[in-house]
Formats: sequence, structure tokens, C-alpha cells
Amino acid sequence: MGRTVIAEDLLQDRIQEILKTSGKGITTGLLVGQPHGQKREDYVVHLIRTPQIEEDSQQAGKKKKKGSTKPEGLDSQWIAEHAKQVQRMLPGGLNILGIFVVLPSEESRSIQSQLVQVLYTVHKTLLKTPWQKAVRTGGEEEEEQHRIVLQICSVTKKFTTKTFNVVDPRDSGTVAEWKFQSFVSQWPLLHTAVTVNINIPVLRGEATKTLHQQLDTSIGPFCECIMQGLCTFNGVLRKGDQPLQAQEPPQGKKGHGKGKGRHKESKTSHQPTSDGPEMFCVQILSKATNNKSKEAMVTECGGTVFIRGLIQARAYVHSKATVAQASQAIREDVVRSLTARCELLAEDVLEVKDFTADREEMDITPRRVFGQLYDTHLSVCDYMFEDEGVEDCIARCQELLDISLAPDDVENDAERLPEPEELEKPLCDMLGEEEEEDTDGEEVVNAQASWEKWKKSYIGTMIGAGIAVVVSGFFMYLEY
Repeated sequence: MGRTVIAEDLLQDRIQEILKTSGKGITTGLLVGQPHGQKREDYVVHLIRTPQIEEDSQQAGKKKKKGSTKPEGLDSQWIAEHAKQVQRMLPGGLNILGIFVVLPSEESRSIQSQLVQVLYTVHKTLLKTPWQKAVRTGGEEEEEQHRIVLQICSVTKKFTTKTFNVVDPRDSGTVAEWKFQSFVSQWPLLHTAVTVNINIPVLRGEATKTLHQQLDTSIGPFCECIMQGLCTFNGVLRKGDQPLQAQEPPQGKKGHGKGKGRHKESKTSHQPTSDGPEMFCVQILSKATNNKSKEAMVTECGGTVFIRGLIQARAYVHSKATVAQASQAIREDVVRSLTARCELLAEDVLEVKDFTADREEMDITPRRVFGQLYDTHLSVCDYMFEDEGVEDCIARCQELLDISLAPDDVENDAERLPEPEELEKPLCDMLGEEEEEDTDGEEVVNAQASWEKWKKSYIGTMIGAGIAVVVSGFFMYLEY
């Protein structure tokens, strides 16, 4: 039995727009959404067209691959690089599910093998991204991981959908059903603010590594700690197999026996209202580390990397998601955001100035800004350096995410740059004693008795705050 791909109803107009502008050539792009996780279903919320290849790159490619039979516009490396850029601009819960192509019917048969090649190239490229490496803490590979290939005929407007298990290179694909439904408005929003305070000594032998390599090594233990943490939702620690959103009581049982109890219990969680979707404030509880060691180890260090600040994290999950799926989504967003900032900072340092090991310098990472996806409550994100403005974010979203934003659509006050005096203070002074007390992991509200033994070995390191929380700046200090 094949999978079902459910596209948000708003995408019908989006696809018509793509068909009108595709002409007689080939248009490629990425499918963004979320797999169901328990059923053989995938939800698609956005289609992103591949940006035009730059002239210099295109001419170099033609010289290098002269005589190639690959159709113009189907460059697997270019599409994969685009996917890499898009992935770090997505919130938690949203990922690249596959690719789409719009083409005339006469080219649909000859292009099949190239489409599969593009799909596998995209998958392998995403696996190598820093955040993907960070979230794979278990060490075990999935037996199945399905990616989608959507073909749309520009003449007949016919949809052909297939899914491929990219873990199995011998998979020939399975036909899937594509249909439209309205579902995004029912997706809950998860949010948290995450304190980052990482002090990492750089070993003498590693002082010659690039800044990106040093940062990647430095944040590894922190990311692993996040991915192994427990999550509370609106102050409640819940079992992973429970549905995240409370189910409405059966009709006709209100006020009768056990049905009355179930109805009363459902009032304790935040229900969706006409003003917007259901929202959950998340706290991530990290496992307390055991620092008891028999012998002290002395290592020679060439410097220290300090990473300090506060990250605003957001995630979205489908309406039938479990607590475990929601926990995974918000944790992945924290890791994705941190690794994206480190990667962007390293690229900026490489372009703007020479990086040498013998230096003592403060670098401020880009802050996270959010933009609205269509007329929904879903957000995409970008990272804005201190010398950039909202217009730079709008231009990047247009080029990489294929969405048009007005200045008012950009939420650029979710995070702020650190003040000069804050750069000189330790993070504990920046946050204040009051907030440190709030992070005590022993205070888990309404936790079930069966989970008490888990609570004792976890400490709260994250501050789950309101959606309009004022956050501290995020910066790095490198001392050699």
C-alpha cells in the first residue's frame, strides 16, 4: 500500500502560479512539510522553486559537462545546495520532504532516472549538515525514510507522485496519492527560550583548526544534552505516547459518570480559540551530569571558546502528534538554530576578515527573525547580522524560500543583539538570580507520580517563557 501525501489547500493557488510561470521549460523545487510519523502520510505546507543558477556557475558547468544529456534546469548539486540553505531557515517540525518538477509530458519519461538521482543527492547532502549530525545521537539509522518526488505536467496539469525509501538504494519507488486538505490551522505552536552558556577549552592540537571546526566540536556535547532531555508542556511532564492536544470528550457523555471526569480534565490544557492555534510553552530538562571521576585529567589547552546567549525556538506539529513527536520537534529546532548560527558566523568571519589562532576577539552571531508563511500562523526564519536590515531578510526569503514578505511581516524583535555592558558580564549576571531560581528542575508542575524517579535525575536548563519574552543577546568570545 502506498503513502498518502496531503497538501495544504492553500497550495492549489501556489501550484497554479508555478504552472503559469514555468513556460515550456523545466521547473524544479523542494517540498516542505512534515511526515505523520505513525501513519503512512506526509503533510506538505510549501513548494519552493529552485533559484536560477548564477551565470558564472552555469557557464562553468556547461564547459565541464559538455555533451551531457541532463536536461537544463536539473542540476542535482545546485538543488542540493539550495536544500541545505532552506533547511536552516525552517522552524522545528518542518523539513524538506522531497522534490517537485514541472515539465512537458514528452519529457516525463526520459527524466525519471535524473529525478531519482537528484532526490538521493538532496538526501545525502542534508545528512551531512551540522544539525543533522547533532540530532543523530542514538547512532542507529532508520530502517525506512521516505522522500517524495512530485511530477506536474505543464500541459495536462496531471499530478504523478512517488515515494522512495532513501535508506534502501535499490528501492524503485512506490506510487503515492496526492490530495488537498485544509489542516495547517489546526497545528499547535510550541515555543521556548533556551539559555546557552558553553565554555569549551580548545586543546593545543586543535588550535590550528578552522573556526567552523572548533565551533562544531564545541557545541557537540550541548546539542547531545538537548536531544536527550525531557520536555514539559505548559508545566506538565507527560508520557511520550500521549496525544499532545487534548481530545474532545465523546458527544452525549457530558456530565455522566466517567465522561464527566474526562471533560473536566480536558479543561486543564490550553485549547485552540478563534484568535489562533493552540500554543504550548515548553521547558527542556537536561539530565544531570555525574562529575564524579576517579582520576583528574590534565590537558594542555591553546585557548577557550565561550558561547553565551538565549535562543528563541519554535516548532509546529500536526494535530494528531504525540508528546514524543512534539518533544523531538522543539529539541531539533534548538539544535538547528544553534548550529546554523555557528555555521553562518564561521562563513562571515572567513569572508570579512582573516581568522588567526593568536587572537582575542568577540563575535556576535546573527539573531533569529521570523516571517509568516502565506496567510497562516506558520513561521519561517532567517538570521540577521548586526550590520543587516529587514530588507536583507526579505531578499533572502524571496530568493531561498520563494516567498514575498512585506516589512511588517518580519518579526525582528523576537531576539535582540546584546548591549555593550552585557558583553562584559557573565551569563549568570545577564539573566539574573530570579531566572536562575526558575530553572530548578525539581519544580515540575503536575507531574505524574510514576515519573517522580525521572525528575530527580534531571535539572531544568531552559527557560520556557511567554511568546513575547525579551531575550538576551547571543554572542561568542574566543580567547587564545
